[in-house]
Formats: sequence, structure tokens, C-alpha cells
Amino acid sequence: MIVNFEDFRRINILVDQEKNVVIFPISKTSYPIVLLDGSVEECGYVTAYYPIELTFPYHVEELAEKIKYGIEQWNCHECFDDAGGKKTFEEKYYGIRGFKNAMKGKLNISLGWDDVLGKYVTLYVPAKRGYAYLEIHETRLPDDADWMDFAHAVMQYINMDLTQIRSFKTHRGQLNI
Repeated sequence: MIVNFEDFRRINILVDQEKNVVIFPISKTSYPIVLLDGSVEECGYVTAYYPIELTFPYHVEELAEKIKYGIEQWNCHECFDDAGGKKTFEEKYYGIRGFKNAMKGKLNISLGWDDVLGKYVTLYVPAKRGYAYLEIHETRLPDDADWMDFAHAVMQYINMDLTQIRSFKTHRGQLNI
């Protein structure tokens, strides 16, 4: 099923070991995107390099405000584009060379909504090989979910013991934890 991009929003949230959060909004690209299967899309939506930071300790209300602000920044900033293709936005933000090194022990939480999935919060963990994340868990929120509902789901993932999740156990050897 094809997503209706008129009512589609998403942000990416990176969380480090100290529970510090950085939110990256998404913007529409004007250049082709090569997908994991090798196919090419003429354009799409990718991460914009506009970091929105929240340093631990913070309250769920503060996180909800940052999530709201991140969603409001939808398609407002230049997409991250390293012309040489040598650096990811994660490497640039953390100032560490190599995706594997930059993301070791960190989490990626994607949240938003579309007409196919509805409202969701998805937890990803970086893979040991390549520039990839593996999905560990997804939470679907009710249609009337608000910013606090998103923030509570994100906080649940931040504080979660990953070793208790089945997909974490299954893919443990592939994860860069």
C-alpha cells in the first residue's frame, strides 16, 4: 500500500547511553534515493540536519514539547546531504568517524503517523554491519493520541530493558550494542 504523503509526518530520535535525546526532523529530497533493495526512488523524505537537543534529566512534558517542535519542523530544513557519501548525519552529529562507532550503544526511535500505520513509535538498534538499523519493537498509538502519548511511548523505550524483548534476543549477534 502506498502512503498518502499529504498526511504523513515522522521524526527520528537518537538516544545515547546517558539518555540524552536529539531529534531530527524529516524533509523532502529533490535527489534520487537508493533503497536497501537497490531500487531507486525519484525523490522521498529523508533526515534533515536540524538537531533538536534535550539533555537528561528531563520530564516527559519537556520531551512532548520537543517532539511537537520536531514534527512542526517537517519539510522546513535542508536534507542532510554529504556530497561524497562518506558521512552519515549520525557521524556528523556525534563527531565520530564511522556509523558503527558513532552509534555504538545508542538507540534510534522513529515516530509519527501515516494513513497506513496510523500513529506509531518504533524502536531501532544499529546493526553491526553497514549503515542499517534493525527494528526491535513497535508501538501503535490510538488515532486520538497526543504529544504526551508519543512522549510516554518514547520514555518507555528509553527506560526499557532491551534484553527482555524477543526480537532483541533473536538478533543480538547482529546488533551494535
